[in-house]
Amino acid sequence: MANLKEKILQSLKSTKQIEPTLNTLSKSQENLLKNYSNPVFNMKDRGKLLKSYTELQNLGKSLYRYGALMDNNYLADAQEEKNEIEDAVLKGGVVYYHYVWHSENGENTCDVCADLDGQVFEYYDEVPERPHPNCRCTVEIVEGEIETRDEDSGEDKKKIPPRVPTPQPPNPKPTANPESSPQPTPQPKTPPQLQKWIMPCNGPIVGQYGEPRSTHVHNGIDIAVSVGTPIKAVADGKVYYAGANDPKGYGQYVIITHNVDGKIVTSEYGHLSS
Repeated sequence: MANLKEKILQSLKSTKQIEPTLNTLSKSQENLLKNYSNPVFNMKDRGKLLKSYTELQNLGKSLYRYGALMDNNYLADAQEEKNEIEDAVLKGGVVYYHYVWHSENGENTCDVCADLDGQVFEYYDEVPERPHPNCRCTVEIVEGEIETRDEDSGEDKKKIPPRVPTPQPPNPKPTANPESSPQPTPQPKTPPQLQKWIMPCNGPIVGQYGEPRSTHVHNGIDIAVSVGTPIKAVADGKVYYAGANDPKGYGQYVIITHNVDGKIVTSEYGHLSS
């Protein structure tokens, strides 16, 4: 999974690589969920795992939309989707953290723990669980690249690079007395224009956002209404896509884009009867 970023970017050059890349994304999400439930991780790092899961899920949806747009010759929209995917990937949608196993090194440490101590795992792979009862070993998520051994050298293949200390700024120069210096006139702030959001329909919410499912974390809300109930857009916007999304299990599917303070966000509607 180490080359996940490269796989995503490469799939934008050939639609034949989209399906294998979606499968890789799905496997990566599955591993993130398994690690999320693994007791070797603390709650802070579990938050990173869940955030990464959501980012991969959104990238998968965007990649699927890109392929659908290309297949139907919506080239301008496909290019826009491609640009968004590249921007998301290059700005952190795919991270290169690593896992480092920390053995407790106490009297309860078994041979398996001793062998695992300091071992580094790739971020999108599954991490083993604690190997024996009473084990208190932990796994840490380490940010940044891990140096790999040069084939001609005898250095460790996976060695955590030392953290570079943050450079300290030089001592500031003394400034003039603020009472004797002219102060700039503060500019009035423009109040933000609030977007009006509504519920798409009235009905009981039977599936909450973020709740765990058997194979994933729910990325929306489920509203129970009878077949044929009119569904409204949650805000003003433009229809970006309308059609089937069967491979992802959403049935009849609509995507609407909204302009919020100059940034484009989307709302998505699935399981529609038409």
